[in-house]
Amino acid sequence: MNLSEEGLMFLKQKEGTIYYIYDDGAGFLTGGVGHKLSPEEKERWMKGNFVPQCQVDIWLRKDVEFAVECVNNWVVVSLTQTGFDMLVSFVYNVGCEAFKKSTLLRRLNRGEIVEASEEFKRWVFSNKKRMAGLVTRRAEEAKKFLEAEKAKS
Repeated sequence: MNLSEEGLMFLKQKEGTIYYIYDDGAGFLTGGVGHKLSPEEKERWMKGNFVPQCQVDIWLRKDVEFAVECVNNWVVVSLTQTGFDMLVSFVYNVGCEAFKKSTLLRRLNRGEIVEASEEFKRWVFSNKKRMAGLVTRRAEEAKKFLEAEKAKS
């Protein structure tokens, strides 16, 4: 499966978009939807440069590929498009390694859709702090995931 346009818009909304190149605080030049510039890109883009929407979209489509591949490789049950999109959003945010080891994935692959959807809410911490933005995001991901997956049954 591939990420839908609706899934891409959801991801952009949740991640946020910055239309200029900035230092992310960890020393990485970043722009768009959290895209870290490669050494080659640093030759073209400098801190403070405006990033047009078309470039943001190019970077995001490339950056999200790992999450699409992860969901496709590790989920063994069939999914609706919306269910797939919400899992890609989740994996984009938490990473594939975390997803592969998650109870969410184990429950999903056992066909426990309701229980899997409840697992989203456990992923709301950053540096051991509960983050309001993640609480909201996980609630939306879980709701959309559950509604879509229950509707197909």
